[in-house]
Amino acid sequence: MNRLDGSILSPQSGVFYPYQHQDFYAMDSLFLSPFKEEEIWDFQSISQVQLGFLGFLTLRGFIRDHLQLSKMQVRGLSKHWRSYLAKENFLGNEIPWETLDFIPNLVGTSEETKQSFGKKGHWANEFHFEKKDGNSTSLFFVATKKQTDGEVAISDLMKEFLLYSQADHYLERAYIRKENSSYLYLNAKDTNPRVFYRENPTDLPSFLFLVAELKNKSIIHPN
Repeated sequence: MNRLDGSILSPQSGVFYPYQHQDFYAMDSLFLSPFKEEEIWDFQSISQVQLGFLGFLTLRGFIRDHLQLSKMQVRGLSKHWRSYLAKENFLGNEIPWETLDFIPNLVGTSEETKQSFGKKGHWANEFHFEKKDGNSTSLFFVATKKQTDGEVAISDLMKEFLLYSQADHYLERAYIRKENSSYLYLNAKDTNPRVFYRENPTDLPSFLFLVAELKNKSIIHPN
């Protein structure tokens, strides 16, 4: 088996084995790698729920749907993943991927997320999801099937997102991706946040993706 940008690619075509890490660039390289006609994503090495992986997986699913490819199959989900996805009824949101593991549908147990950014009519598909875990909040936003002409600026999404998040949260890091470029935002404790820009051209149709990690302001102390 060959390791390629954060993945182990099985000799069986179309089977991917991501492993646990925190690197958005590695997730980008894996989940935006060339598409197969049929794909299985094996999550057995990602035991804990991590919204970065869930966001990138969902992004790939929406892009595959735009390209009219078959739905991805996901297997190897741990009990933590199965319990979380069931509790949030995540797969009940018309998600464009399927699981080979049994996940019960616990109707009415999750709160509806209020979306305060996006919804400008630029995209036919927009999906916003948040995960709260103690003092932290993580979220992702996916937009595909562009409906308007011209560029949709990353800066506009980031401005909306900051206004949305800063009322109650403190940004730790965020990753914004378009089909041809990306921005990585990292918080620096004593200075302004650092921003890293990359040109990442692909042959994929237009999309917009944001994944972010936040801390609740209420638990941030001056020292």
